[in-house]
Amino acid sequence: MSNSPKTYDVDKAFSAYIHYLQSNHEQLKGGDDNPNLVFELENALDETEAAQMSVIELRKIPEVNALFEERWLPELIDLNELIKLPEGTFGYIYAKEMLARGFDPHFFQKVPVEDDIAYMKMLWRSTHDFYHVVADFDVDLVGEFALQVFMMAQSPIPISIMIVSQGLFQTAIYNPQEFTRLMQEMSRAWDLGIQTPAKFIAQKWDQYLNLSLAEVRDILGIPEALRLS
Repeated sequence: MSNSPKTYDVDKAFSAYIHYLQSNHEQLKGGDDNPNLVFELENALDETEAAQMSVIELRKIPEVNALFEERWLPELIDLNELIKLPEGTFGYIYAKEMLARGFDPHFFQKVPVEDDIAYMKMLWRSTHDFYHVVADFDVDLVGEFALQVFMMAQSPIPISIMIVSQGLFQTAIYNPQEFTRLMQEMSRAWDLGIQTPAKFIAQKWDQYLNLSLAEVRDILGIPEALRLS
């Protein structure tokens, strides 16, 4: 039996990243918005060593490994029901912000959960919007790029690295006036990710919806000094 090392398709990942940068460039010039771009890039990373290592490292975290074994994903979210929760609850605040911006909690590209890599993708895609609310990152580009730094600090997910590198390049070229704010938010995000003991990717977020947002942050151990609200 051959013991030859596993080969990885880095060419596919590289080509997808270049396409991702080019497509974002076209969008910034007024082209059509394609929300699936980031998911298509992530899918192209499936056959990279980084994706394989991510799963290995995530499974070393007992709470995350338990989710991998269970293949847990959150139930479908009904914003119109969540908005009926008492003001101040995590679910109410989440629903209010999503409805105010016209966001669809199920906008992300779905993939069949046939292996650990597919599950990793579906896990973060289906819970990502919760992170914005609990960690207090805006949903503008600076906030999104900063959130990905937070994820890098907490969990080895390769798509976060790609998005952060794109964010640095994009901001420097197209919005240099935002670069200082970007770096400040990225710095806060890294500190927040390192200092928050509970891994966001390990949480069953639908269990927190009836709790106050402050209580959720306390449960997760988010340092008060790094909270914005």
